[in-house]
Amino acid sequence: MPKKNPSLWYQILISWPFHILFFVLRMSFLAGIVIAGWFVLQTIGILTVKVPVTGASMLPTLPEEGSVPFQRYYHNKAFEKIIPQSIQKGDIVVFENEKTHKELEKQDKDVTGFVKRVIAIQGDVVVIKDGFVYVNGQKKQEQYTLKPRSTFGGTEIQDCKPIKVPEDKVVVLGDNRKISMDSRQIGFVSIADILFYIPFEKQEEQYGLKWRDAGHDFDTEHESLFDIDLYLKLLNNERVQHDLDALNYQIKLEQSAKRRAETMLSYNEFDSKASKSGYTMKDAMNDVGYSNIVYGEFPMLGYYDAEELFDAFLEQPGARDFLLNEDYDEIGVSTFVGELNKCPVQVVVQHLAGYIPPNYGSGEIASFKEAIDRLKEIGPGWQRLTSYQEFYQQNKADVDRMNEIITIRISRFEQIEKQMEANKWLTKEQNQWIKDDEQLSQEQNQIADKLNKQ
Repeated sequence: MPKKNPSLWYQILISWPFHILFFVLRMSFLAGIVIAGWFVLQTIGILTVKVPVTGASMLPTLPEEGSVPFQRYYHNKAFEKIIPQSIQKGDIVVFENEKTHKELEKQDKDVTGFVKRVIAIQGDVVVIKDGFVYVNGQKKQEQYTLKPRSTFGGTEIQDCKPIKVPEDKVVVLGDNRKISMDSRQIGFVSIADILFYIPFEKQEEQYGLKWRDAGHDFDTEHESLFDIDLYLKLLNNERVQHDLDALNYQIKLEQSAKRRAETMLSYNEFDSKASKSGYTMKDAMNDVGYSNIVYGEFPMLGYYDAEELFDAFLEQPGARDFLLNEDYDEIGVSTFVGELNKCPVQVVVQHLAGYIPPNYGSGEIASFKEAIDRLKEIGPGWQRLTSYQEFYQQNKADVDRMNEIITIRISRFEQIEKQMEANKWLTKEQNQWIKDDEQLSQEQNQIADKLNKQ
């Protein structure tokens, strides 16, 4: 007998795995096309790519930590004819090269590139001057920077020295100029090193609310932006947190700091030894009528406001120990605006000073008391020689000099003893007396020997 045809349910039961497999393969193929298409669109810069960013160099525009949507930059001139892509001024770019790799290794950061803003492109002439950026002779108004008038030169792009951007290169700067490592330190960036970018025209909608009103940035040109009262408040808050006494503001230290600032710019020297000028902090303090036991200075170049200067000082090697030194009682700050190598610049000089009691040993004070008693004991005997007319007339010069020396030494020793008893440091003059006393003592002994032989 012929076989019966299988039922419909039987056919479905036998064939459904093949249908499911076909469906899965078909959907996988479609998903692959979608993923590949998505990747292609990202690669050619039509769709954005989330790029992790870290660090404060692009504040206020980009966050210190997070992921930011960028367009991938496909550097190929033939490709640009099909889908136009070009890096323009104002674009934010992600780039990496040998210099960025080395720097990030030093910082032990787990990222591969730098994120900065393009300021100038090939053919542009760039000058950094007085805290501003000039491109092709035009001073830029940069609302995206964290602070106004905050751009200063570095090793590669120096203040007041024009540079022309070579072909296929760009100049990049961070928006947070005072902490950013960028073209000022690492030089021009090759277009070929750029991996991602955000065109400037697409930034305002997303980031514009974070930007400043830069309409009055040029109003402060050639003026100090520094608020001394705010700076002193910040510094004293830090000292109090470290269980240190607050510093008192001393106008004479401000005056000495100004004198040193003028000298620093005149001689282009910023070390305390003042080897070129020979005009030290101590000289400046003497000229304004100020003296103290311990003192020190710390200069910095740049147009800092109070908060920036405070943060910058604490980041400088040795500055934290300097500002948090328990020996200092007073401070004066000068923000002097002048020229260095015919280039406008501000130097901020801090002068700190303090008093430490000498705490003389009992032996030191006793030695001067003994010397006074001894001189007072022998003094009357030499004074009586003036009553022996014949002897006195023959030896008048020596007798008078002997009595003069004894009187001088007693007077000086008494003043020194009084200063020590009060636990005060000896004055410059009193220290000189101690140095001179050896010679006076020798002269006294020589005269005594001569007169005794008479």
